[in-house]
Amino acid sequence: MRPALTLTILIALSGTALAQQPESPGIAAPAPSAAPRPAPARPRRPQPPSQPIMVYDARIEAGDLRISGSVRKPGAIVVLDEDISIQADRRGRFTFRLPYRPSTCVVTLKAEPDEREAVVANCAPEGPPGPPGPQGAGGPPGEPGAKGDQGSKGDQGSKGDQGPQGDTGAKGDAGPRGEAGPRGETGPKGEAGPQGPAGPQGAPGPKGEAGPAGLQGAPGPRGGVGPQGMPGPKGEAGASLRPVRRSDCAGGCAITCEAGEMLVTARCLKAGTPVYEGEGAGCPAEAAGIVGFCTRP
Repeated sequence: MRPALTLTILIALSGTALAQQPESPGIAAPAPSAAPRPAPARPRRPQPPSQPIMVYDARIEAGDLRISGSVRKPGAIVVLDEDISIQADRRGRFTFRLPYRPSTCVVTLKAEPDEREAVVANCAPEGPPGPPGPQGAGGPPGEPGAKGDQGSKGDQGSKGDQGPQGDTGAKGDAGPRGEAGPRGETGPKGEAGPQGPAGPQGAPGPKGEAGPAGLQGAPGPRGGVGPQGMPGPKGEAGASLRPVRRSDCAGGCAITCEAGEMLVTARCLKAGTPVYEGEGAGCPAEAAGIVGFCTRP
């Protein structure tokens, strides 16, 4: 028991000595009278509005609508109820002050691309229309007015100049085709038209083959002239040209050679160029007719 008691007493004495030991001279304790200096104030930064369009005040006062607030963009255009607009200042603030009362006491503010609504204080919305009142009694009839003098007849004005002629309108679409009317009586036969120009001369046909020589006659008596021999057969004639002409046609003319013939040439009268098709040819509507030549090969 004694060693344990002695150890306990030594530990208690060493703790008391440590508590009474002075602090280290290298560390200075703060003076009790010195007060802590406040930290320097930092410049306050402008806080952006929590909403794209802030409304500070919206009320009716002294007969005017007053709305003040701010937007995100400096110098933006702020529009009230799609009708009245102002420009925000360089800090984005705006103020409306005008004799206006919204019918519902709610206004709409727009500043592209933002939009919001605001309730106006000191404003009463319009109520429903009341029932019509009773009709008032009719007033007494008024006395008839005196008849006025008849005014003099004014001079007749001069006739104005005729205005310039308007531009011709666009051509309308063709209407539906009507039904064919009854056939009229045949008119008298017209006079014959002038003779058209002669067509080009056809190419000469091939030369026919020479016929065989005739038989030599028997020799006459001696010292006399014998009879003349028989002429040989006539050679075949060259190919002949057959003219074909049409001049009584409207909307274009055409000619065609007969079977076994071939078209040598064709010409349009007065205007146009012929178009060859097989054994025939045709001319356009502006031509007065067509002339051609057919031949047998």
